[in-house]
Amino acid sequence: MKMKINNRKLKKSETSSSSKLVLEEIIGLTTKNANGLASNISTPRFAYIAGCVVVVANVDSTTQSHLMVSHRPPKALTCVAMSRDGRFIAAGESGNQPAVLVWDCSTMSFVSELKGHLYGVECIAFSPNGEHVVSVGGYIYLWDWRSGILVTKLKASSSCSAVTSVSFSSDAKFIVTAGKKHLKFWTVGSSPGTRLSNGTGSLAMHGKPVNLGPQKGSSFISVTSAIGMTNSPATADQGGDLFPIYVLTDEGTLCLVDSGLSVKKTVDLKVERGYALSASDKLIACACCNGIVKLFTSETLNHAGTLLYSNAKSFQGDTNFHFQTTEVERDFQLGPALPDAIACQFSTSEKLVVVYGDHTLYIWNIHDMKEATRCYALVSHSACIWDVKNLCCENMHDPSLACVARGCSGGVSFATCSADGTIRLWDLTLQSNLVEDDSNNQSLNAKQMDDTRLVSSGILERDTAGAGVDTQGFRSMAASSDGKYLVAGDCEGNLHIYNLLTSDYACFQGIHDAEILSLSFSLSSKKPVISGDVVDSNYFLASGGRDRIIHLYDVERNFDLIGSIDDHSAAVTSVKLTFHGHKILSCSADRSLVFRDVCVAESCCKISRRHHQMASHGTVYDMALDPAMEFVVTVGQDKKINTFDIASGKLTKSFKQDKDFGDPIKVSMDPSCSYLACSYSNKSMCIYDIINGELVTRVVGHGEVITGVIFLPDCKHVVSVGGDSCIFVWKLPSRMSSRMLQRMKENAVPLSPKDLGPPSAFNQIVFSEAEDQQFTHNAAKTLSPENSNHFGEKKFYQEERPPRISAFRFSISRLPRWAQAKVEGCSSVSKNPDCTSFQVILQDLNI
Repeated sequence: MKMKINNRKLKKSETSSSSKLVLEEIIGLTTKNANGLASNISTPRFAYIAGCVVVVANVDSTTQSHLMVSHRPPKALTCVAMSRDGRFIAAGESGNQPAVLVWDCSTMSFVSELKGHLYGVECIAFSPNGEHVVSVGGYIYLWDWRSGILVTKLKASSSCSAVTSVSFSSDAKFIVTAGKKHLKFWTVGSSPGTRLSNGTGSLAMHGKPVNLGPQKGSSFISVTSAIGMTNSPATADQGGDLFPIYVLTDEGTLCLVDSGLSVKKTVDLKVERGYALSASDKLIACACCNGIVKLFTSETLNHAGTLLYSNAKSFQGDTNFHFQTTEVERDFQLGPALPDAIACQFSTSEKLVVVYGDHTLYIWNIHDMKEATRCYALVSHSACIWDVKNLCCENMHDPSLACVARGCSGGVSFATCSADGTIRLWDLTLQSNLVEDDSNNQSLNAKQMDDTRLVSSGILERDTAGAGVDTQGFRSMAASSDGKYLVAGDCEGNLHIYNLLTSDYACFQGIHDAEILSLSFSLSSKKPVISGDVVDSNYFLASGGRDRIIHLYDVERNFDLIGSIDDHSAAVTSVKLTFHGHKILSCSADRSLVFRDVCVAESCCKISRRHHQMASHGTVYDMALDPAMEFVVTVGQDKKINTFDIASGKLTKSFKQDKDFGDPIKVSMDPSCSYLACSYSNKSMCIYDIINGELVTRVVGHGEVITGVIFLPDCKHVVSVGGDSCIFVWKLPSRMSSRMLQRMKENAVPLSPKDLGPPSAFNQIVFSEAEDQQFTHNAAKTLSPENSNHFGEKKFYQEERPPRISAFRFSISRLPRWAQAKVEGCSSVSKNPDCTSFQVILQDLNI
């Protein structure tokens, strides 16, 4: 049966408020430089970019709001600015013919779209009185944003793309642009005394050179104006109005420019590279390389302190922050390189927001300069997220049972894997009244949004130096339905196996000759019902790679390789085990969907092809199985969503989207088999009714292709991940949730009681009590291989018996609730072992 979606129905469905998904939370950011973070001292709000979304957060609470255009397809954002009163936020887009967008934060409403740029907007700033916006990209544009009028436009330099920062002087007389071998002041109007507030749209801009002195020929990376300055020795000897401007060179020199348009004073920051500036009424903050943020008094440029990024994996005990009040000498050889501090902004005069190159965001409390503390932290992936998978609840129920939606108190958890070489575990805490933490024990990983919050429950990160495994990051992932195993395939063809219950780690090195694109477990318990017979299910793991090979492993025999399949002529894009391990389904870039039978005897495993289907065009990218194992849904370059009967291998349903959303790339099915979520190459996600193929709703927001989609077991949320390294949590409308829950109650098997006690291995967990008392934001679990045995070309890493206790590392606050009691009851406390982080390269998204 083939269906074609009706355009009229689609439009009605897309605009129906009862079908809209609500973006509830974003974990991650896409801030690449100082222009991607905005705030000021008049408000606790700060803003940063995440794909096509401006995230507005608050330094005094754990909430976040989201700003995005809705009247047209959005574009990825490059820069953001906030008006001095904190009410309005402006953002610049990337790509061809980008716009400058303005929102009213008090109402969260979109108020203005300014068009005129031909290419991406590099930087943006509000005038001090909030009446004008200046944006740079190809040219300098001065806007009266309320009326949408372009006041004036001119070229900034012979190479305008070299302009990296823009700011107004605090007296609104000048616009200052900085960039590669470029620092220029621009007067607006017919004379230098003409203020912007007097302009009517006929103003002109005139460039004025700056006397740079020894800094002539330097490249300036950031510029900011002083706030609330009074007369000071640094500027009092110059006549005229006072408007100190601070600029930072890329080589790490802080410069003070006075009203005479000359560099009055310079300070060598004694760092290899500088990245960003921010000014409060008392301090100047300089974000520098290797995680260093230096603070200076705004009037005298005397050194006030240094904030040092620290990695919990590199230090022991309570060393999660460090503050120095004396200057440190330049030394680039001390310890491993840390992420650069790439952006900083004061939010109120007592809080400093800093973004680092690894996509970490810290909020520092600098009220007491002698005891600065890091009071918030947002940690996320720093490169493309390739996969996302649901995990068992704390009562070890299979996620496909939607146990939480049916009354289970075990919580909702999922895992993400990334090209940055980490697997991160996340908990969605469902509770209406959250206990507020002390100001020194809060985390932007835990954000209250109505009745939910998403917290980082852990991280699995390998020590590749100790393991001898050379990899470029994780590419695919699977979790066993019994909650015991989490496996990941990397871009080098290595298979990593984590036993979450015993803390063992194993690695099959080079099991594939190229990246592992798909992994799948079969069910892990004895089940009846294949052709009326009661049989034992096979506890298998299957892997498919770009090398066209499918491998089959026996989980109960220590993941022994029991079979391989090489009948595909191109990359295996997805592999699924079904019928309790008695069938293997695979799809490929060779256009094929293959159904196979698996027969296991005492001494051998026989895999035979049963059915074979060919797509009409191009790669079959992904497939999804229904929990009842009756049908499979595929998506691919033919732009169709096809449904096949697993037993017969026949096509039973097919529909194609009329609108051009690009190729469907990833597909996921909700536990009740009511809806399909499908991501497209145009960075959008659509949800369809499985029964009639109607498009229920469509959402956008990611800045890159969506690489993974899952429905959470609470039947209330959908999670999407993408090449922009961000996790988007969407709340389903109540109508959809109710339908899913009703179908689950009608069709799902009863939930079996489970042992609520934790495995005995958790009695031996290593943890740092001091660390937990100070912060709860850290990646809580770190698993790294330590011992190795060689089996031919494969390397197998596993802990010796009796079990060692150094494989996992936890922070108590991020353990599942059932494990916290056991850990807290331990009488001894051990220090965390050192572990070096693994740096990887962002991979190409193309299959």
